Amino acid sequence: MLLRGWVVACCMLSAVDSVVAQSSAPDKLSGTWTGSLTPPNATAGMPVVVAIKLAANGSITGTITGPPRPGDIKSGSFDPRTGALKLEVVVRDDGATRALFEGRVQGDTAAGQVTVDGQPGDFRLVKSSDTFAPEPTATAVPAAPRADDPVAMVSRGFTEVTGWVLRAAEVVPANKYGYRPVATVRTFAQLIGHIADSHNYYCARATGKRVEWSDAIEKATADKATLVQKLKQSIDGCAAGYAGAGQIGPLTENFGHTNLHYGNMITYIRMLGLKPPSS
Repeated sequence: MLLRGWVVACCMLSAVDSVVAQSSAPDKLSGTWTGSLTPPNATAGMPVVVAIKLAANGSITGTITGPPRPGDIKSGSFDPRTGALKLEVVVRDDGATRALFEGRVQGDTAAGQVTVDGQPGDFRLVKSSDTFAPEPTATAVPAAPRADDPVAMVSRGFTEVTGWVLRAAEVVPANKYGYRPVATVRTFAQLIGHIADSHNYYCARATGKRVEWSDAIEKATADKATLVQKLKQSIDGCAAGYAGAGQIGPLTENFGHTNLHYGNMITYIRMLGLKPPSS
């Protein structure tokens, strides 16, 4: 009996130590995250902003905006040791619609699967601030934006065309990234870099940042893996602006500029004997 008592006591102390260690771990979750959400049956992601608050007792609350209807994080769990993350989101004004986010946090990036009404999609978020900046609660939220709201319309178009651009960047083989139809135009690699540079420029200006144009990505590399990653980051960086926090002028210019160069990409892709993603 004495031995059994020691075993039980040791187990209890181990559990307490585990709880204490977890509660004292740095809070890697709380803050504002921006990125993209690809809903079930969709071919392109939509920009989203997620504000997350991890309480001392392990409970998680927050908001998600960017989709047509915002949602509130009602519960969830996060393991700081493994990075395992789970969020349960309820869509405002429609309590019957719930979304389950399950993924992993690695550094300042969170990615995984989102399930809505039993249908799986994907999400990818990058931590943009340690500041928890939630949207107003449901009782203070203004009326949902109209279908013809200018920012919402441009956002839908940008989401569609960047989905095509990203798939085009992935479709073209790495050994064809140096291809150009004639010597006087950009290579395919330079075209991808130019589009990423333009996203960084226009979306920064849309959110009030006074930046100058830079060809940093276009001039830095022709490596496919690096350029695809830079392109994804540039798209994610536009999430806040297209979620409603940006000025319509730069957002529209960015959308038009991306469309212009996707037209270039279609020509390149067809001349390489491949099929454009939008066809």
